[in-house]
Formats: sequence, C-alpha cells, structure tokens
Amino acid sequence: MSEQDRLGVWTKQLNLAGFEVVHERRDTPKDPVRFTVRPKDLLACCPHCQKVSDTVHRTSDYGPVKDLALGPQQVELTVRLPQFRCERCDRFFTPRYPAFAPGAHATERFLEHAAKLIRFSDIRNASSFLDVPEKTLERWYYDYVERLHNSPPPELKPIRSAGIDELSLKKSTGSSSPS
Repeated sequence: MSEQDRLGVWTKQLNLAGFEVVHERRDTPKDPVRFTVRPKDLLACCPHCQKVSDTVHRTSDYGPVKDLALGPQQVELTVRLPQFRCERCDRFFTPRYPAFAPGAHATERFLEHAAKLIRFSDIRNASSFLDVPEKTLERWYYDYVERLHNSPPPELKPIRSAGIDELSLKKSTGSSSPS
C-alpha cells in the first residue's frame, strides 16, 4: 500500500468533514496517534467583501487538537490552516472551520462527546476518561454549552402531511365501531 493510499484510508477513518490527512505519526503504542490534516478545498469567502479567494498567502500549523479516539487509541490533530489574501480588498483572512471549536484545542465532535459524558457523570470523571485536565475540560464544556445556547435554532421545515387520529375520527362521525 502506497503512502497516499494509507493516508486516504486514515482520511476515511477520521471522517472529519472537509479535511484530509496529509501526515501520520506514532511515537510509541501508548502515545496518541498524531494526524496532520488540511482542508480539501483551498477556497474561501472573504469576510470583508464576500469575494471568493483562492490565493493562499501562507499556511500555519495549529495544534495539538483533541479528537475522538479511534478505538482505544487517542487521537491528536495538527491542523494546517491556510491564510488567504483577498485580491479585491487586499486583506488577509483565515476562515473558520465548523469542525473545530473556537477557543478550544478540540473538535466540535469531541466536545459533543465530552458533554454527553459530563451530563451522564461529572466533569472530573469525564476528564479522567478523556485524558484532559479537569479545568480545561470544564472551560471547554461551558463554552460549548453557551455556544449551543446562543446558536440559532435549526431551520424548521413546513408540515407536508397531517395524520388523523383514529379515535378522534370515530368521535367526530358518531360511530364507535369501525365501518
């Protein structure tokens, strides 16, 4: 199996929307697997003028970022983030990627999993299980909950069909036995 094929397999296993694995590192069996990921698409919309830009000014590595474990193996990510230059307004920007929690070195799905564990148990037990310092997990958890509370509700969809309650139908027709 070639290096590209192996990284492609890790990209599928990691299943991080919009990102691909470009490097994998394992030091010892007890250490976390460390993946370097980058966005698949190198396009972004300028937040200042709303023009799409494909001019990458520079790339920076951000991490380590905690992600969900793969079985018993802990996972840490190094995220290779491009900084774009907008040709229209001559400004630089780094887009925000929804897979990563702002202000935390963790993915949103890791924080969602941690929140479920905390609701089931408590922060101390969850931090021990996830191998994250208790105060760090506490801060991440409360920031995550506040972000969820402040986010707009999901878009409601129109009602396409209405069911008829069989008992209500019987009462309205005056019949107590089905015809």
